[in-house]
Amino acid sequence: MPTPSVHKTVQARILAYAEAVGWTLVSREEAEQWRGFDLDVPPSDRDRNSSLFFDDVLDAMAREFNPRYAEAEGRVGWAIPPSL
Repeated sequence: MPTPSVHKTVQARILAYAEAVGWTLVSREEAEQWRGFDLDVPPSDRDRNSSLFFDDVLDAMAREFNPRYAEAEGRVGWAIPPSL
């Protein structure tokens, strides 16, 4: 019997559901570009100074869902714990 994998038991189902409710799936390469990966360093370090999110999309959604957010000019701010 094959060993269950995280992709098969969790990720594939979440991705199928997200697509079914209208989300747009993006390729790994596109996601890395949107998050600001540094392609000039070894793969293990590419995400070192990148965002956890698609900042432009997150900012646009925050403004759409909260019209008063427009009063707070600039991008969404994040507080990062000192231990990181």
